[in-house]
Amino acid sequence: MTSLPLARRAAGPDLARGLSLLGIALANMVGWLHGREWTVLLKQQDGTGLDRTADVLIALLVDNRGFPLFALLFGYGIGVLHRRSVERGEGTRRFLARMGRRHLVLLGIGLAHAILLFSGDILVAYALIGMLVVLLIPRNRFALPLAGVIALPALGVWGWVDGTIGLSGQSGYAAASAPTYLASVQIRAEGAVRELATGLITDIALLTPMAMGTVAARIHLLERVVPNRDLLVPMARWGLLVGLLGAMPLTAVLLVDPGHAHLDNAVVLGVLGILHQITGLAGALGLAAAAALVAHRSTGVMLRGIAALGAVSLSAYIAQSVLYLALFPPYALDLGARLGSAATAGIVVLGWLGMIPLALALHRRGRRGPLEHLLRRLAGSAAPKEARP
Repeated sequence: MTSLPLARRAAGPDLARGLSLLGIALANMVGWLHGREWTVLLKQQDGTGLDRTADVLIALLVDNRGFPLFALLFGYGIGVLHRRSVERGEGTRRFLARMGRRHLVLLGIGLAHAILLFSGDILVAYALIGMLVVLLIPRNRFALPLAGVIALPALGVWGWVDGTIGLSGQSGYAAASAPTYLASVQIRAEGAVRELATGLITDIALLTPMAMGTVAARIHLLERVVPNRDLLVPMARWGLLVGLLGAMPLTAVLLVDPGHAHLDNAVVLGVLGILHQITGLAGALGLAAAAALVAHRSTGVMLRGIAALGAVSLSAYIAQSVLYLALFPPYALDLGARLGSAATAGIVVLGWLGMIPLALALHRRGRRGPLEHLLRRLAGSAAPKEARP
């Protein structure tokens, strides 16, 4: 039994993945810039008018919206794999073993990325929390949704940090300003070890969007657009609206008082950060629903290209870090100390656009990305031919 060919993949989830890659890259700009004191959402307090415009747009549309979308889609993928496993009659033990290998390989890729390239890696956390999802999904139908609800308050912790970080006096991640590559590797390695040891606790908030995605996969929400249209349309409309409105209060602080000359109350800022974070879940769900609707109705080359990029999201995610490592650190071109948000966002968008033709070329040849191929090769791409209980 082989896995689903590329030509038969649902376009909606891949379109959403392609868009979320851009969102994550824009949100992760803070991991490369350094030298200017942070304000809310880890943005730089000082900057030009263009920089502030870019920051405001990213705060409204991307921050705390891109990562839950990616996590939701990660959970959706797990849900699809489990659904197909059940349809094939594969036993639970075999499913768990196969998914365990898959997440172990993903963990290895994530650790390599976190140590060698970027301290803001998400793959280690996704591998750890994703395996928790895998362990919960074969249980009764309520175990995973309940776990997602229980984990929801943990998102508030991240939101509190987003709202109050400007009171800390920090001006960038240590690895971003390391003078040499070896020094940056040492800093990132220490962080990766901590992440590996504590990730199941510190990143448990990811369980909420992953659980949402897994539950959505049970009803083929993003794949069967026509029968699910009555759900998808209000999800897209209200999810995007709630996500936008919930982002406005903290974004207003970023716009009118980035130096906290007037608003320096940690409780108020923390609450605004929590609101920004929690409403990002609604925004992520709305964007996923909108992507499914758009992909069903349109076949434009740009949309096909973004969906093709989403199909190789693992390779594209790592490729972005390779590009930025060559541009932003002090031991490279040191753009992280010289550029503001606007110019950095321009580089991010151009890099993302530049990967689309490559992804389209791979898709037209029916080929997967190099890291997708490695993951399938090392972890096993499908269930055994003869599934046994």
